[in-house]
Amino acid sequence: MKRNLEQLSNNIYDLLVIGGGIYGACIAWDAALRGLSVALVEKEDFGQAASANSLKIIHGGLRYLQDGSLSLVRQMSRERRAWMRNAPHLVAPLPCLMPTTARLSHSRMVMKMALILNDLVSVDRNRGMSSNHYLPNGRVISAQSCLDRLPGLSDTAVTGAAIWNDAQILNSERLLLAIIESAVTEGAHVANYVEAVDFLQNGSRISGVRAVDKLTGESFTIQAHLVVNSAGAWVDTLLARLNVRSNTLQFPLSTATNIVTRKLFSDYAIALPGRQGNVRFIVPWRQYSLIGTVHQPYRAASFHGDSTEAAVQTLLDDINFAYPAAGLTREDVIYVNHGFLPITAANDEANEVKLRRKSSIHDHEIEDGLPGLITIVGVKYTTARHTAEKTVDLICRKLKRTFVSSQTAKTPIHGGDISNYGHYLAQAQASKPIWLSDESLKHLIQNYGTTYPAILAYRSESPVWGGTVSSTTPVLLAEIIHAVRTEMAQTLGDVIQRRTPLGVVGLPDVASILRCADLMTAELNWTPQKRFQEIRATCAAYGQSPPEIVQQPDVVSMNGNDRRYEGTSIPLPITANSR
Repeated sequence: MKRNLEQLSNNIYDLLVIGGGIYGACIAWDAALRGLSVALVEKEDFGQAASANSLKIIHGGLRYLQDGSLSLVRQMSRERRAWMRNAPHLVAPLPCLMPTTARLSHSRMVMKMALILNDLVSVDRNRGMSSNHYLPNGRVISAQSCLDRLPGLSDTAVTGAAIWNDAQILNSERLLLAIIESAVTEGAHVANYVEAVDFLQNGSRISGVRAVDKLTGESFTIQAHLVVNSAGAWVDTLLARLNVRSNTLQFPLSTATNIVTRKLFSDYAIALPGRQGNVRFIVPWRQYSLIGTVHQPYRAASFHGDSTEAAVQTLLDDINFAYPAAGLTREDVIYVNHGFLPITAANDEANEVKLRRKSSIHDHEIEDGLPGLITIVGVKYTTARHTAEKTVDLICRKLKRTFVSSQTAKTPIHGGDISNYGHYLAQAQASKPIWLSDESLKHLIQNYGTTYPAILAYRSESPVWGGTVSSTTPVLLAEIIHAVRTEMAQTLGDVIQRRTPLGVVGLPDVASILRCADLMTAELNWTPQKRFQEIRATCAAYGQSPPEIVQQPDVVSMNGNDRRYEGTSIPLPITANSR
């Protein structure tokens, strides 16, 4: 996967996708699989915004039974199966538990009926799945069984618990990147750090974009018969450049806050009622817990200030209220994920929002008299593939192409062609090279699937690259080289935050930062000043300054690449999609 901007400017594509999040990636993959010529550009790095972090849950739709949305439950169950089948190394079953009470809507009887109905609606959830990804029927357990699983839970109101299974994304960044790579394998042309700054128009028809390479500042054009605006929280910003709409926000947003804390539970994702009755989830993830979510009306002025801190405290207070044994304090918060989700309504006085339930596809030829432009507003990681399928169906009709049905529901993603994950892992362990630890092997297979031997091959070029980045991580030095050479990693942050899990819950140790920076310096021919700027920018993303051991060079180089980090600021810095 190579970044080739000349290629982008020299072609006329069937489809140009703006936005390299999970929705844009799925659209590009689906369209390329159907034989369309596809380009995709992302103004930062792939998945850097809303798709970067989440509660990591692929939902089966149980929550939507309460309002009778059986079709939505059915759809989400099918999508959960598709994710587990097509990415078995990155998506795994997640047992969930919710205590029941005497309150009718949360009683054992009601939850038992809900679980039975959920199992009936998702009766084919295990079709074509291996034993590693089998989802058993939901069930209710006694009060004592619940208390045995949640020691420290107050027993005064508990009548039992409901247990069901959803799925968990082990690494959402790698999952998205694998879909991007799947699109490239099918012929798509993609590039990160390319911003669409204006639309090309032929009369009222949209015929492409004027783009800027954010690494060099150079401008160029990309031509396409259809453009899909899949820019996430920036869809309105992009539409405003058409100068045909009012400045009123067309797709209002909420802020969404999740936190990472010390691990509270290992075996289940726990759903607990907060002080106001809002359900909070505690999700086991790596050696931590992910807790969420607080939704608030988006206020630009306070997004990184008081409102975010208030949301963090709300989560802490709610968990401590529902589960006093947690005893969480602000010092237990290791990382804060905050970002945006689209809403249908907001109550600023009550600090409440009404979230969109479904993604939407907007054909601007019909809505605004602008042929050639489609906007996607996505709401869940779970339904991104399904929304992409419907979007490409529309694109094929508009291009008047012979209709080819979507193949993404049954096509393994890049590295995902594994019929039985447990068997595959066991075979790999039996034949692994002696120099590779079991921990590193498992890490490689979980993150790269069947393509992991490509990482091991770098050791033949330099035996040192077979070692780990530091003694505290299974990540190999070879992964840094691989990220630069074949995964379009352009910055130190790309490698630490998205290509590897080194920085998923905070700034890694100094040794890891310096080793990654040194490898990228050699691969990309960075100057000492550029190296310092990359370290500074990466630390700033975590609200920290560079370690004292890292000294700024005396000579300041101001080439095109360096200018990008002068006064670095990223508007609307989303780091989580809470759903």
